[in-house]
Amino acid sequence: MRVLDRSAISRGASVGLVLFVPVSAARVLIDRNVNDFDNSGWAPLFALALFVIYGIAGYAAARMALDTPLSNGIVAAVGAFLLWIPIRIAIWILRDSGQPLFGGRDPVLTPARILGQLVFAALFGAIGGYLSMRRSKTAAPPAEAPDTSEA
Repeated sequence: MRVLDRSAISRGASVGLVLFVPVSAARVLIDRNVNDFDNSGWAPLFALALFVIYGIAGYAAARMALDTPLSNGIVAAVGAFLLWIPIRIAIWILRDSGQPLFGGRDPVLTPARILGQLVFAALFGAIGGYLSMRRSKTAAPPAEAPDTSEA
């Protein structure tokens, strides 16, 4: 039994990445039209969307790795986040908002933000893996009772 299934992790991370793209694009569009995005009602909504995406990525990976759903769910969700970082950097380059990427005042990516997202990805990836595990256990057909009648 392998603890990590590469194809399951790839699938989960890909699903997460595909979901990150439209959510990121929507965030950019709304951010441009809201004066103080970070203190608006939109910020928590997009945070929840990211958490759901991490859960979906974990769920997708766990569906393929039934023996180890939690570890594969965690790694897939973290993988989705790591695959999203270059896209976030490309968005930063295209926007040219004057906001620094890593340093200076109010940077886009800080070590704390990255670490926080890694923790959330692991947490919600594990939750997605757990939900998949629970669903697969309830969806499994019940074992047949042994035949106790004498022939």
